[in-house]
Amino acid sequence: MDNASASAGEPAVSVVETTDPTMAGERFELVAQDAVQLQSSPMLARRVIVRLGDASVVFQSTNVRVRTRTAAHEGLLGYVTFGPQATGSVNGLPVHPDLLLAAEPNAQVRFVADAGWESLTFLLRPEYIRAHLSARQRDDEFHMPRGVETLRADAAKVQGLFAWGKRLVDAAALEPAPFNHSAELRAAAQVELVET
Repeated sequence: MDNASASAGEPAVSVVETTDPTMAGERFELVAQDAVQLQSSPMLARRVIVRLGDASVVFQSTNVRVRTRTAAHEGLLGYVTFGPQATGSVNGLPVHPDLLLAAEPNAQVRFVADAGWESLTFLLRPEYIRAHLSARQRDDEFHMPRGVETLRADAAKVQGLFAWGKRLVDAAALEPAPFNHSAELRAAAQVELVET
């Protein structure tokens, strides 16, 4: 998706709230996702997508325990960070705020999200990452994940990435018009994402 297509047709920002887990994959063109609610309490899940061009930022939260199967569509790498209060598991590993996952396109990830879950998924085209780092003579900093990998990263940097993404989605959800109408704003946010 390029910057022009984010403004034509599909808005750059979309906010979806649902009370039905069977609607998890609805209007979610970037990722294949299905969900099963694991608690009988009324569910409220929220998803905010900010489409930047060659990258998108996806925030997801839920107020009840849910199990999902998720896979980024062809051509998109997924990097996932978790909120400070998030608990649950990913492919059987416990989730914590210092965890950073990388998933190659189409790699299926199984999440069990407890109540209070918050996660941010950063979806990027590998060609964009390579071009960005190559222009800065930092080609050796990119590693293409195989399947789903847990990345070793400084805990403060992982939490900083989550905080950056949360500020972005909160600002976009509050005032989507600047993101929907400004290719320059989206491009600047995309560069900041890769640098962060």
